[in-house]
Amino acid sequence: MKQGDVIYYRDELNDDFAGNGIKACSVTKDFPFVRKGALWKAAAFAAYYLIAWPIVWLILFAFSGYSVKNRKAMRKLVRECKTGFFIYANHTGWTDAFLAPVLTWPRKAHVLVSPDTVSIKGLRSVVQMLGAIPVPTERDAVPPFVDAIGYRIGEGAPVMIFPEAHIWPYCTFVRDFKAGSFRYPVKDGVPAIAVCTTYTRRRGLMRLMRSPRRVVYVSEPFFPDASLPAPEAKTRLRDEVYGWLKKTAAEHSDYEYVRYVKDED
Repeated sequence: MKQGDVIYYRDELNDDFAGNGIKACSVTKDFPFVRKGALWKAAAFAAYYLIAWPIVWLILFAFSGYSVKNRKAMRKLVRECKTGFFIYANHTGWTDAFLAPVLTWPRKAHVLVSPDTVSIKGLRSVVQMLGAIPVPTERDAVPPFVDAIGYRIGEGAPVMIFPEAHIWPYCTFVRDFKAGSFRYPVKDGVPAIAVCTTYTRRRGLMRLMRSPRRVVYVSEPFFPDASLPAPEAKTRLRDEVYGWLKKTAAEHSDYEYVRYVKDED
């Protein structure tokens, strides 16, 4: 997309403007959500820490100009939380998933992704080694999918979730989203932390670049209310995270590189 584009949307929950053209595969109960072989683990370690992490760092900070505010909150959680935890982020670009590895270093992060991500021939194993957990397309795959999330949390890994589900490139506001994905921290009794990517004008000579500057804000941790029944605790946690994301985007995103307009027809 280019500067000045206007996109008309009707449904914040279901409209998708990723435009990757990938035909998604089916993610059924037979999908290997977790692989535990020694050779697989060794290859995954090398792919993540020795190859992907340095490349991701270069893409985000050297080439794309990301900066992070309140990174200390994430570092403290990584240092002090004995289990895994959940990261909830707005979804405004394909590089969003790259934030998890650099924010949670040295812990390996896993990311819930669309089936598109594991649908490219020859790359399914690679993206899984890098931490991708695809969302099921069939109901019978939900139990092993949920078990896989619990397994990663149990081994101490952060899990990143995009509750908006769909990519809206350069979107400066946080869309409405459901509370479903907030059942995981409630079920496992672990913290959640929010990450918001905002867009602002570049400064100095960097203003010659038309694309916006990305500033990422990290929240303080949110904790599920163990005194509430699970459905209520899930909804409360969703509302707290949504409120923080919405407020942060409204306060800090001041450059509409792409404008989204509600189609009322």
